[in-house]
Amino acid sequence: MSGRMWGRLGLRVGAVVAAGVAGVLLYATPAAAHGADAPVAVPYVVRVWSVSVPGVEVRAVEGGARLELVNRSGREVVVLGLQGEPFLRVSADGVDENRESPTWFASRALRGGAVGGDAAAAAEWHRVAGVPVVRWHDERARELPVREWSVPLLVDGLEPGIVRGSVEAATVPRTGWWWAGSVLGAVVVGLLWRWRAVLGVVAVVGGVTAAWWVVGSAALAASPADGVVVQLLARVWALVVGGGVVAAGVLLLFKKVDLVLGIAGACLAVVIGMGDSGVFRYGTLAGPAWGRWAVAVAFAVGVGLTCAGGVRWYRAVGPSEGESAQGTRGS
Repeated sequence: MSGRMWGRLGLRVGAVVAAGVAGVLLYATPAAAHGADAPVAVPYVVRVWSVSVPGVEVRAVEGGARLELVNRSGREVVVLGLQGEPFLRVSADGVDENRESPTWFASRALRGGAVGGDAAAAAEWHRVAGVPVVRWHDERARELPVREWSVPLLVDGLEPGIVRGSVEAATVPRTGWWWAGSVLGAVVVGLLWRWRAVLGVVAVVGGVTAAWWVVGSAALAASPADGVVVQLLARVWALVVGGGVVAAGVLLLFKKVDLVLGIAGACLAVVIGMGDSGVFRYGTLAGPAWGRWAVAVAFAVGVGLTCAGGVRWYRAVGPSEGESAQGTRGS
Protein backbone atom coordinates (compact mmCIF):
# COMPACT_ATOMS: atom_id res chain seq x y z
CA MET A 1 0.00 0.00 0.00
CA SER A 2 1.40 3.40 -1.01
CA GLY A 3 1.97 6.30 1.36
CA ARG A 4 -0.95 8.13 -0.25
CA MET A 5 -3.28 5.21 0.42
CA TRP A 6 -2.11 4.96 4.05
CA GLY A 7 -2.78 8.67 4.42
CA ARG A 8 -6.30 8.36 3.03
CA LEU A 9 -6.98 5.36 5.24
CA GLY A 10 -5.74 7.32 8.26
CA LEU A 11 -8.06 10.22 7.43
CA ARG A 12 -11.04 7.89 7.16
CA VAL A 13 -10.21 6.13 10.42
CA GLY A 14 -9.79 9.53 12.07
CA ALA A 15 -13.19 10.61 10.78
CA VAL A 16 -14.80 7.48 12.23
CA VAL A 17 -13.17 8.02 15.63
CA ALA A 18 -14.04 11.73 15.67
CA ALA A 19 -17.67 11.01 14.80
CA GLY A 20 -17.91 8.41 17.54
CA VAL A 21 -16.29 10.60 20.19
CA ALA A 22 -18.49 13.57 19.26
CA GLY A 23 -21.54 11.37 19.49
CA VAL A 24 -20.75 9.99 22.91
CA LEU A 25 -19.92 13.47 24.27
CA LEU A 26 -23.20 14.88 22.99
CA TYR A 27 -25.13 11.85 24.22
CA ALA A 28 -23.53 12.10 27.67
CA THR A 29 -24.61 15.73 28.17
CA PRO A 30 -27.44 15.60 30.73
CA ALA A 31 -30.67 17.54 30.51
CA ALA A 32 -31.03 19.13 33.93
CA ALA A 33 -34.24 18.46 35.82
CA HIS A 34 -35.30 15.62 33.51
CA GLY A 35 -34.92 11.85 33.67
CA ALA A 36 -32.28 11.86 30.95
CA ASP A 37 -29.54 12.74 33.46
CA ALA A 38 -30.11 9.47 35.30
CA PRO A 39 -27.40 6.84 34.78
CA VAL A 40 -28.37 3.78 32.75
CA ALA A 41 -27.68 1.58 35.78
CA VAL A 42 -26.70 1.97 39.44
CA PRO A 43 -25.20 -0.34 42.11
CA TYR A 44 -28.06 0.13 44.58
CA VAL A 45 -31.81 -0.47 44.98
CA VAL A 46 -34.15 2.19 46.42
CA ARG A 47 -37.11 0.66 48.26
CA VAL A 48 -40.20 2.41 49.63
CA TRP A 49 -41.54 0.63 52.71
CA SER A 50 -44.45 2.76 53.84
CA VAL A 51 -46.45 5.95 53.23
CA SER A 52 -48.44 7.19 56.21
CA VAL A 53 -51.10 9.04 54.17
CA PRO A 54 -53.92 6.81 52.81
CA GLY A 55 -54.43 7.27 49.08
CA VAL A 56 -50.85 8.46 48.49
CA GLU A 57 -48.44 6.13 46.70
CA VAL A 58 -44.68 6.63 46.40
CA ARG A 59 -42.22 4.51 44.43
CA ALA A 60 -38.66 4.74 43.14
CA VAL A 61 -38.35 5.10 39.35
CA GLU A 62 -35.55 5.27 36.76
CA GLY A 63 -33.30 2.94 38.71
CA GLY A 64 -33.78 4.95 41.89
CA ALA A 65 -32.78 8.27 40.32
CA ARG A 66 -36.17 9.83 41.18
CA LEU A 67 -39.12 9.28 43.47
CA GLU A 68 -42.64 9.35 42.08
CA LEU A 69 -45.62 10.40 44.20
CA VAL A 70 -49.22 9.78 43.12
CA ASN A 71 -51.93 11.46 45.20
CA ARG A 72 -55.35 9.80 45.01
CA SER A 73 -56.40 10.91 48.48
CA GLY A 74 -58.31 13.99 47.36
CA ARG A 75 -56.31 16.00 49.91
CA GLU A 76 -53.50 18.50 49.50
CA VAL A 77 -50.14 16.86 50.14
CA VAL A 78 -46.96 18.93 50.43
CA VAL A 79 -43.57 17.27 50.16
CA LEU A 80 -41.20 19.01 52.58
CA GLY A 81 -37.65 19.74 51.48
CA LEU A 82 -34.21 19.16 52.95
CA GLN A 83 -34.62 22.09 55.36
CA GLY A 84 -38.26 21.37 56.18
CA GLU A 85 -39.55 24.00 53.74
CA PRO A 86 -42.50 23.43 51.35
CA PHE A 87 -41.05 21.88 48.21
CA LEU A 88 -43.82 20.24 46.12
CA ARG A 89 -47.60 20.59 46.45
CA VAL A 90 -49.74 17.81 45.04
CA SER A 91 -53.52 18.16 45.01
CA ALA A 92 -56.37 16.68 43.03
CA ASP A 93 -56.03 19.27 40.26
CA GLY A 94 -52.27 19.06 39.74
CA VAL A 95 -48.74 19.73 40.97
CA ASP A 96 -47.03 22.97 42.00
CA GLU A 97 -43.35 23.46 42.84
CA ASN A 98 -41.95 26.08 45.20
CA ARG A 99 -39.17 27.88 43.34
CA GLU A 100 -37.98 29.55 46.53
CA SER A 101 -37.18 26.12 47.99
CA PRO A 102 -33.45 25.26 48.27
CA THR A 103 -34.48 21.65 47.60
CA TRP A 104 -36.05 22.73 44.30
CA PHE A 105 -32.69 24.09 43.17
CA ALA A 106 -30.87 20.98 44.39
CA SER A 107 -33.34 18.70 42.61
CA ARG A 108 -32.86 20.25 39.18
CA ALA A 109 -30.13 17.70 38.40
CA LEU A 110 -29.24 14.25 39.65
CA ARG A 111 -26.11 15.36 41.50
CA GLY A 112 -27.86 18.24 43.23
CA GLY A 113 -25.18 20.80 42.36
CA ALA A 114 -27.42 23.86 42.02
CA VAL A 115 -27.59 26.22 45.00
CA GLY A 116 -30.25 28.84 45.62
CA GLY A 117 -33.56 29.60 47.26
CA ASP A 118 -34.44 30.57 50.80
CA ALA A 119 -36.14 28.10 53.12
CA ALA A 120 -37.49 30.94 55.25
CA ALA A 121 -38.99 32.87 52.33
CA ALA A 122 -42.67 32.76 51.38
CA ALA A 123 -43.43 29.95 48.97
CA GLU A 124 -43.41 30.87 45.25
CA TRP A 125 -45.69 28.24 43.71
CA HIS A 126 -45.59 27.43 40.00
CA ARG A 127 -47.91 24.92 38.31
CA VAL A 128 -45.97 22.14 36.51
CA ALA A 129 -48.62 19.45 35.89
CA GLY A 130 -52.39 19.15 35.69
CA VAL A 131 -52.58 15.68 37.25
CA PRO A 132 -51.64 14.63 40.82
CA VAL A 133 -48.41 12.87 39.84
CA VAL A 134 -44.89 14.19 40.35
CA ARG A 135 -41.31 12.91 40.04
CA TRP A 136 -38.22 14.49 41.58
CA HIS A 137 -34.58 13.85 42.45
CA ASP A 138 -34.20 13.46 46.21
CA GLU A 139 -30.75 13.00 47.71
CA ARG A 140 -32.33 11.61 50.89
CA ALA A 141 -33.36 8.48 48.98
CA ARG A 142 -30.44 7.81 46.66
CA GLU A 143 -26.88 6.45 46.54
CA LEU A 144 -25.00 4.10 48.83
CA PRO A 145 -24.13 3.42 51.66
CA VAL A 146 -26.89 1.09 52.77
CA ARG A 147 -29.28 2.99 55.04
CA GLU A 148 -32.87 3.88 55.84
CA TRP A 149 -34.35 7.15 54.63
CA SER A 150 -37.49 9.24 55.12
CA VAL A 151 -39.23 12.16 53.41
CA PRO A 152 -41.68 14.25 55.50
CA LEU A 153 -45.09 15.30 54.19
CA LEU A 154 -47.69 17.86 55.28
CA VAL A 155 -51.36 17.05 54.60
CA ASP A 156 -53.93 19.85 54.24
CA GLY A 157 -51.47 22.25 55.85
CA LEU A 158 -51.87 20.66 59.30
CA GLU A 159 -51.41 16.91 59.48
CA PRO A 160 -47.85 15.52 59.34
CA GLY A 161 -47.07 12.50 57.20
CA ILE A 162 -43.97 10.57 56.22
CA VAL A 163 -42.56 8.28 53.54
CA ARG A 164 -40.08 5.67 54.73
CA GLY A 165 -37.74 3.44 52.78
CA SER A 166 -34.22 2.13 52.43
CA VAL A 167 -31.24 2.05 50.10
CA GLU A 168 -29.76 -1.42 49.59
CA ALA A 169 -26.88 -2.83 47.57
CA ALA A 170 -27.96 -4.32 44.22
CA THR A 171 -26.94 -7.74 42.98
CA VAL A 172 -23.89 -7.40 40.71
CA PRO A 173 -24.44 -8.76 37.18
CA ARG A 174 -21.94 -11.10 35.51
CA THR A 175 -19.99 -8.30 33.90
CA GLY A 176 -17.30 -10.51 32.35
CA TRP A 177 -19.82 -12.78 30.68
CA TRP A 178 -21.72 -9.85 29.18
CA TRP A 179 -18.53 -8.38 27.73
CA ALA A 180 -17.35 -11.77 26.48
CA GLY A 181 -20.66 -12.35 24.72
CA SER A 182 -20.59 -8.87 23.20
CA VAL A 183 -17.06 -9.32 21.85
CA LEU A 184 -17.89 -12.77 20.48
CA GLY A 185 -20.94 -11.30 18.75
CA ALA A 186 -18.75 -8.59 17.23
CA VAL A 187 -16.39 -11.23 15.84
CA VAL A 188 -19.30 -13.13 14.30
CA VAL A 189 -20.71 -9.98 12.67
CA GLY A 190 -17.27 -8.99 11.38
CA LEU A 191 -16.82 -12.38 9.73
CA LEU A 192 -19.95 -11.73 7.67
CA TRP A 193 -18.17 -9.09 5.59
CA ARG A 194 -18.44 -11.13 2.38
CA TRP A 195 -22.25 -11.19 2.41
CA ARG A 196 -23.60 -7.72 1.76
CA ALA A 197 -27.28 -8.60 2.12
CA VAL A 198 -26.68 -10.38 5.43
CA LEU A 199 -24.72 -7.40 6.75
CA GLY A 200 -27.55 -5.10 5.71
CA VAL A 201 -30.09 -7.15 7.66
CA VAL A 202 -27.79 -7.30 10.71
CA ALA A 203 -27.38 -3.50 10.58
CA VAL A 204 -31.15 -2.98 10.46
CA VAL A 205 -31.68 -5.34 13.40
CA GLY A 206 -28.92 -3.66 15.44
CA GLY A 207 -30.17 -0.17 14.68
CA VAL A 208 -33.79 -1.01 15.48
CA THR A 209 -32.75 -2.68 18.75
CA ALA A 210 -30.73 0.38 19.78
CA ALA A 211 -33.51 2.80 18.83
CA TRP A 212 -36.10 0.73 20.69
CA TRP A 213 -33.86 0.75 23.78
CA VAL A 214 -33.70 4.55 23.61
CA VAL A 215 -37.47 4.88 23.12
CA GLY A 216 -38.18 2.41 25.93
CA SER A 217 -35.89 4.29 28.32
CA ALA A 218 -37.57 7.59 27.39
CA ALA A 219 -41.03 6.11 27.97
CA LEU A 220 -40.09 4.86 31.44
CA ALA A 221 -38.58 8.25 32.34
CA ALA A 222 -41.59 10.25 31.13
CA SER A 223 -43.83 12.02 33.64
CA PRO A 224 -46.68 14.56 33.40
CA ALA A 225 -44.13 17.39 33.69
CA ASP A 226 -41.63 15.92 31.20
CA GLY A 227 -43.42 13.83 28.59
CA VAL A 228 -42.05 11.24 26.18
CA VAL A 229 -41.20 13.91 23.59
CA VAL A 230 -39.06 15.79 26.12
CA GLN A 231 -37.29 12.59 27.09
CA LEU A 232 -36.68 11.64 23.46
CA LEU A 233 -35.23 15.08 22.71
CA ALA A 234 -32.86 14.62 25.64
CA ARG A 235 -31.71 11.36 24.02
CA VAL A 236 -31.83 12.59 20.44
CA TRP A 237 -28.23 11.72 19.52
CA ALA A 238 -28.57 8.09 20.53
CA LEU A 239 -31.83 7.94 18.58
CA VAL A 240 -30.16 9.50 15.53
CA VAL A 241 -27.36 6.92 15.73
CA GLY A 242 -29.84 4.04 15.83
CA GLY A 243 -31.73 5.48 12.88
CA GLY A 244 -28.49 6.07 10.99
CA VAL A 245 -27.47 2.43 11.36
CA VAL A 246 -30.89 1.32 10.07
CA ALA A 247 -30.51 3.66 7.08
CA ALA A 248 -26.99 2.37 6.35
CA GLY A 249 -28.25 -1.21 6.48
CA VAL A 250 -31.10 -0.49 4.08
CA LEU A 251 -28.76 1.33 1.67
CA LEU A 252 -26.32 -1.57 1.78
CA LEU A 253 -29.03 -3.89 0.43
CA PHE A 254 -29.12 -1.87 -2.80
CA LYS A 255 -25.65 -0.33 -3.24
CA LYS A 256 -22.13 -0.38 -1.89
CA VAL A 257 -21.90 2.04 1.03
CA ASP A 258 -19.12 0.27 2.89
CA LEU A 259 -17.48 3.36 4.39
CA VAL A 260 -20.86 4.71 5.52
CA LEU A 261 -21.59 1.34 7.10
CA GLY A 262 -18.29 1.41 8.99
CA ILE A 263 -18.84 4.94 10.31
CA ALA A 264 -22.41 4.12 11.36
CA GLY A 265 -21.18 0.99 13.14
CA ALA A 266 -18.46 2.90 14.97
CA CYS A 267 -20.98 5.47 16.20
CA LEU A 268 -23.31 2.70 17.39
CA ALA A 269 -20.49 0.94 19.24
CA VAL A 270 -19.26 4.13 20.92
CA VAL A 271 -22.50 5.98 21.68
CA ILE A 272 -24.61 3.06 22.90
CA GLY A 273 -22.32 0.02 23.15
CA MET A 274 -19.72 1.87 25.21
CA GLY A 275 -21.78 4.85 26.38
CA ASP A 276 -24.39 2.61 28.05
CA SER A 277 -22.00 -0.16 29.14
CA GLY A 278 -22.80 0.66 32.78
CA VAL A 279 -25.64 -1.85 32.42
CA PHE A 280 -22.95 -4.58 32.46
CA ARG A 281 -21.41 -3.32 35.71
CA TYR A 282 -24.37 -2.39 37.91
CA GLY A 283 -27.39 -4.33 39.04
CA THR A 284 -30.31 -1.88 38.85
CA LEU A 285 -31.35 -0.68 35.39
CA ALA A 286 -32.98 2.71 34.80
CA GLY A 287 -34.43 1.58 31.47
CA PRO A 288 -36.24 -1.56 30.30
CA ALA A 289 -35.35 -4.89 31.91
CA TRP A 290 -33.89 -6.16 28.62
CA GLY A 291 -31.43 -3.26 28.50
CA ARG A 292 -28.32 -5.44 28.88
CA TRP A 293 -29.28 -7.42 25.79
CA ALA A 294 -29.90 -4.20 23.84
CA VAL A 295 -26.51 -2.74 24.76
CA ALA A 296 -24.75 -6.06 24.03
CA VAL A 297 -26.39 -6.16 20.58
CA ALA A 298 -25.43 -2.51 19.95
CA PHE A 299 -21.79 -3.18 20.86
CA ALA A 300 -21.55 -6.43 18.88
CA VAL A 301 -23.27 -5.06 15.78
CA GLY A 302 -21.45 -1.73 15.97
CA VAL A 303 -17.94 -3.16 16.28
CA GLY A 304 -18.70 -5.90 13.77
CA LEU A 305 -20.04 -3.45 11.18
CA THR A 306 -17.03 -1.19 11.67
CA CYS A 307 -14.66 -4.07 10.92
CA ALA A 308 -16.76 -5.51 8.10
CA GLY A 309 -17.29 -2.12 6.48
CA GLY A 310 -13.56 -1.37 6.72
CA VAL A 311 -12.59 -4.68 5.12
CA ARG A 312 -15.13 -4.28 2.33
CA TRP A 313 -14.03 -0.71 1.65
CA TYR A 314 -10.34 -1.66 1.57
CA ARG A 315 -10.90 -4.57 -0.78
CA ALA A 316 -13.01 -2.38 -3.06
CA VAL A 317 -10.63 0.60 -3.37
CA GLY A 318 -7.24 -0.77 -2.31
CA PRO A 319 -6.25 -2.83 -5.36
CA SER A 320 -7.42 -0.25 -7.91
CA GLU A 321 -5.54 2.58 -6.19
CA GLY A 322 -2.51 0.34 -5.82
CA GLU A 323 -2.51 -0.52 -9.54
CA SER A 324 -2.91 3.16 -10.41
CA ALA A 325 0.08 4.04 -8.22
CA GLN A 326 2.20 1.30 -9.87
CA GLY A 327 1.16 2.52 -13.35
CA THR A 328 2.23 6.05 -12.43
CA ARG A 329 5.65 4.88 -11.26
CA GLY A 330 6.13 2.80 -14.43
CA SER A 331 5.31 5.63 -16.84
